[in-house]
Amino acid sequence: MAKAKRFPIPPKDKRRRKPDPHYPAAVERAKDAARRLQEAGIVDSQGRRIRKDLPADTARRKLNVLIASFVGRF
Repeated sequence: MAKAKRFPIPPKDKRRRKPDPHYPAAVERAKDAARRLQEAGIVDSQGRRIRKDLPADTARRKLNVLIASFVGRF
């Protein structure tokens, strides 16, 4: 009986990873969303929320609507 033909598999460190074709676009969308939140005065440059002057239920509702509008674009 003949031996089965084997194909060499390069070691993990020598394999070339293909770049993710969606990654650059996702980064741009995230940066755009962060920029718009900064322009609206909701977060600072570190991403911390700074606008807390609204009542909790109103703020949560407005933030959910804002987040939904950003997520809806993805």
